[in-house]
Amino acid sequence: MASAINPQNDVSTSPTLVYDGSCAFCSRSVQFILRHERRHDLLFVTRDSELGKQLRRTHGMQSIESMLWIEDGRAAAESNAVLKAASYVGGWWSRLAALASLFPPNILNRIYKIIARHRRRLSTSVAVCQLPSPEQRRRFLA
Repeated sequence: MASAINPQNDVSTSPTLVYDGSCAFCSRSVQFILRHERRHDLLFVTRDSELGKQLRRTHGMQSIESMLWIEDGRAAAESNAVLKAASYVGGWWSRLAALASLFPPNILNRIYKIIARHRRRLSTSVAVCQLPSPEQRRRFLA
């Protein structure tokens, strides 16, 4: 039987992705990470859950609607969070993130905001839900 997860402990020791759980585009991004990750230690928290709200408050990002990447006590938002997630996945995605990080952050954030603004339209109208394995399910804290 799996041990109980202590969200406070795990969030402080593992990288954590805070995402919009009601957005199909965001959920598909999480599914992509789960399919391609190499490390298998990333935790997932939905943005509007109590833990998600608490993490946003802790990092002074209550008004941020974008995904957050939290690691080593620091939070990254918008394009920086996407680059951190791509680096986490590894392989070519890590190389692509390194290349993208050469661009000025304000340009990357503009691109991020355009995609974020249209993310619901970028998803097909049919929701595809991939059920996480029991091992993966333990990493979804909220």
